[in-house]
Amino acid sequence: MKLKHFLQLIIPFLLFWGFSLPCMADNITSEEAKNWAENKGHEILDIITGDDLYTKMDQIDNIVQNDIDLDYAAKFVMGKYWRQMSEEQKQKYIPLFKRYTKSLYKSYQFDIKKGAVDFSVDKALPTKIGADVYCTVTINTVEKNIDDKYKGGIKVIFLLVKVDNRIKVRDMKIEESSFLHSYRERFYKMVHEDNEDEIDWFLETLEEITNDNEENFD
Repeated sequence: MKLKHFLQLIIPFLLFWGFSLPCMADNITSEEAKNWAENKGHEILDIITGDDLYTKMDQIDNIVQNDIDLDYAAKFVMGKYWRQMSEEQKQKYIPLFKRYTKSLYKSYQFDIKKGAVDFSVDKALPTKIGADVYCTVTINTVEKNIDDKYKGGIKVIFLLVKVDNRIKVRDMKIEESSFLHSYRERFYKMVHEDNEDEIDWFLETLEEITNDNEENFD
């Protein structure tokens, strides 16, 4: 099994650990970071293996609202284009980005059975701005012909920070691939393809994609 196919199985589990990059952060001890990751991981795993789809979506909405800094993420993924946007475009884009993010995870449907996914917190190391938590995510129902290098699971790193006494995730790396930077690459490509860096065209495309995702869920 190729890595991209394996990742399709675990992305719904990983997605809600989100990302946030505040300006200032407090220190996080190794014990704090490890406990946070274990508790949050079990919480998310319980949610996505639940029976009722709409209940799961409500619970996930709460996690996204409380644990992900979507305002910062929206600006980060636009990168250089954020500085080019007018105030009117920014006012349209921010709420649209939040809708787009929610529409993405709702498209997964989360048909995951209890016991199908396991995770372990391998270690937690303090950093200058918080802590890095190293985890392993495994799929118990994965095909037998998976590549040997992935049979031990996928390695995931969560970069944690603490702001206002609340731990959040700065970024998430799956097999060394940054979640934030992957988002930025996707958006840069969309902006460039839509009439050569024309922001209004990009916003129209993003809204169309979001509407389609939302309609498919409904």
